[in-house]
Amino acid sequence: MLIGTLFAEITRAVGEPMLLLSLSGRLLGRNTAMHRLCPDAGIGANLYDLVLDEPARIAGALRGWARSAAPVAGSLVLRAADGAATRCHCFGGRAAWVEDDEPAVQVRLVPSARRDHFRRLTEARESEFRLRGRIDREHEIAVGLQRSLLPERVDGTPLRVAVGYVPTTRGAEVGGDWYDVFPVPGPAGTDRTALVIGDVAGHGLPEAAVMSQLRSVLRATALDGDVRPDRAAARLDGYIGTYLPTSMATMCYVVHDPTRRTIAYSNAGHVPPILLRRGGGVEVLDAPPDPPLGCALGEAHHRREVPVGPGDLLVLYTDGVVERRDEAIDIGIDRLGRLVADQVDPTPESVCAAVMAVPPPGDHPDDRAVLAARF
Repeated sequence: MLIGTLFAEITRAVGEPMLLLSLSGRLLGRNTAMHRLCPDAGIGANLYDLVLDEPARIAGALRGWARSAAPVAGSLVLRAADGAATRCHCFGGRAAWVEDDEPAVQVRLVPSARRDHFRRLTEARESEFRLRGRIDREHEIAVGLQRSLLPERVDGTPLRVAVGYVPTTRGAEVGGDWYDVFPVPGPAGTDRTALVIGDVAGHGLPEAAVMSQLRSVLRATALDGDVRPDRAAARLDGYIGTYLPTSMATMCYVVHDPTRRTIAYSNAGHVPPILLRRGGGVEVLDAPPDPPLGCALGEAHHRREVPVGPGDLLVLYTDGVVERRDEAIDIGIDRLGRLVADQVDPTPESVCAAVMAVPPPGDHPDDRAVLAARF
């Protein structure tokens, strides 16, 4: 098969014009795209007659291409049949497979119109890269904020407390899950402890900022030792309604009183706590919840009180632990209750580890947070 025919067959599917040239500029082959661009570029024609570039420049480009096995950039200005000029960006290199009396080079041309397309494509990719970089930086900031509010250890409490948290897998998003443990001032001789878990609706840096505000407001509210859980929830509801009117959050706020051996709690639209008794029985504290924070619209928040004894263990968690798209959430709560009840010699650490070991649903996993405390 002739070299020109072989070259045409090999490069038929290539969208850009291609040439096979001898070192002297004689055309040994071309593809279909080259014929469309420059019909005069036939086998046997000479490159010097087809371009408007200076002969010395053409000769230099041919020598450079002939010396390199890898593509080398260059440019040519083709003379069209009507005399118009078409500027082309080129990539040329030695065609070592051609056996001829003089070296041969193969050249791929990119007409200026295509170059503009490549430039726009490159600019679009650079813009996308910058956008992704900004998203990544925002994600790092949000994760840093979230992690600062969700420590891996909870110290400074008379209770034995453990926590677990696994973030969402949705790209660069961060969630609004949060938990906290802190002392609650009270009459002399009491050593009350607040346990709280919540979930700000949405994912992203704004939600992480809302989480930070709610945590601070709740701690400030608890400094007044006479504020009951239901009244603390009402204050947070008022705070959201006044300062964060587009936000919504769920929260379960629990206060343990070791003197009275009780826990008092208020549930604002959150999944119900689970209480594991020392003897092994499980109680789901599923009294009807109040509306989520930001949605009460003047409705009163309620306070519930439950007796607890030494060795009892409370489990607070977010909906990502129990929620599945294809089932009622009550099924997930029952499943979590059985998981907790099946623990042998349960501790807060072992319960959190068991909950976090359960794989999330694969369709659309959410953040998962759990807080366990033994009285």
